[in-house]
Amino acid sequence: MQDWLDNKVEAAKPAVSYDGTPVKVRFSSPNPAASLVPTIWHKGFEWLNKATNGKIEIEEFHGGTLHSAPDGWRAVRTGITDYATCYTYTESSGFPLHKAIEVPFVTPTDPVVATRIMQELAPKYFKKEWESRGVLYGYTAIAGVSDIMSKKPIRTPEDMKGLRVIAQGFSPEAAEALGIVTLNIPFPEIYTAFQQGIADAVIWVDPGFVPYKIYELARYHTTLGLTAQHIDTCISRAAYEKLPAALKPTFANFQQLAAHSVSQGIGVDFREKAKEIYKQNGVELITLTDEQKAAWRNKLQPVVDKWVAAQKAAGVPVDELIADIRRLETEYKGATPDAIFQKTVESPIKGLLPQ
Repeated sequence: MQDWLDNKVEAAKPAVSYDGTPVKVRFSSPNPAASLVPTIWHKGFEWLNKATNGKIEIEEFHGGTLHSAPDGWRAVRTGITDYATCYTYTESSGFPLHKAIEVPFVTPTDPVVATRIMQELAPKYFKKEWESRGVLYGYTAIAGVSDIMSKKPIRTPEDMKGLRVIAQGFSPEAAEALGIVTLNIPFPEIYTAFQQGIADAVIWVDPGFVPYKIYELARYHTTLGLTAQHIDTCISRAAYEKLPAALKPTFANFQQLAAHSVSQGIGVDFREKAKEIYKQNGVELITLTDEQKAAWRNKLQPVVDKWVAAQKAAGVPVDELIADIRRLETEYKGATPDAIFQKTVESPIKGLLPQ
């Protein structure tokens, strides 16, 4: 992946025949420009510009300068931006299939494997959900599968009972099963809330724990792999249709490369750095035994079963989706990030964007 960002992967370089006027595409996000993800995005956009001989230039607007996190869908749909982060977790309805990754233990714990699986399943399951919002599917990059940082050690579901937990997009049913009170506190306020004793624990991922310095307050980090933390993007149909036909395949395939680079960069590579930061700050890293993991799954399986039954009754094939996720998880078991990236380069998924 790093070789690709450095423009050293010949197999990823497209044959670009277009020699017309360069095209500018606006990309926007609520993330601060200097934070983890925009840094990776920027390198990817530089690759795209070089790979197309300067014919595609991405203009970046970060820090919420064009829209807030919940407004990405509307901003793309109305032409405020061409291409943006469009988070499904901010939407109360309309994404019953995609939101399966927010159900406990549905998402594979390996972020790059999970991202590849999302790409493979998007044409069948997720594309239509994006298009129903008047936009085109960009990608879903799994940034990690959530763990817990807490003030007391947590190893079993019973250890959670009665705690006030900061968690974004956590289902009320799962919270009830665990006996916790969830707090939906904005990211910039999490540190203060934790510091002031408003919360006892945070369910999040390392790319959140570390930049927001939760390790300064929490003494324990439990690796759990509970629900997916994901970065979703969408693309303006009008902006995409304006792209010269010769550039569309390159722009389309780039989405898959970008998704992998984000997932590996913050879900795999950064996680290793995070472990060292935790150790340096005296945080105990708790790894659950197989028996303990089974206890968590057994505790939350009724929540999953109830959700599946409700979706099936509404005509949503979530049971098929989960079966496909499990099938592909088995297929990719043990695959390294390099192997997944090579597959992304050599066998890009067809049908994600019209070409």
